[in-house]
Amino acid sequence: MHELADPCLVDAMWRAADLTRAYLAQNQAQVEACLAGLDTSQLERVLTWLVLDHDDFIDRLGEPLMAVSAIDAVAALSPMENEFATTAAVRRVAARETGLAVAMGELALPDRVHAVSVCTVVMALQALGRVRALEEVDAKAVTYERMGHPRPYPIT
Repeated sequence: MHELADPCLVDAMWRAADLTRAYLAQNQAQVEACLAGLDTSQLERVLTWLVLDHDDFIDRLGEPLMAVSAIDAVAALSPMENEFATTAAVRRVAARETGLAVAMGELALPDRVHAVSVCTVVMALQALGRVRALEEVDAKAVTYERMGHPRPYPIT
């Protein structure tokens, strides 16, 4: 997929997977912890990886409809300062008022990170269900470790 010799890229890859897992597991504390203390450059890398994961998901499974109730439930796990913008952007995408790229372009960087995560998680829940979606994220983590890229930070 990508050259993962860069430790910053490995960190972004793991944070994207951990953020997705935290949303799927409905773990609000972990959602907040995944991005805590990251600078702009780090957030941009995480966003890039999340977009790649989102696009891969759509390539594999199509783009399932997103129920507003599911969007609201998942977005409610976002940090308070990101929840409104994230919810509004993902609702616009779900209503097919705009595409994800356009909706994200109107958001601040942290809101973009959460919006892509929420969008992907809501689609995964719709297409796979919570258990299977969690299994996919966990399998991805195992693959990262097998590739020689252990998580570069402790899970809190």
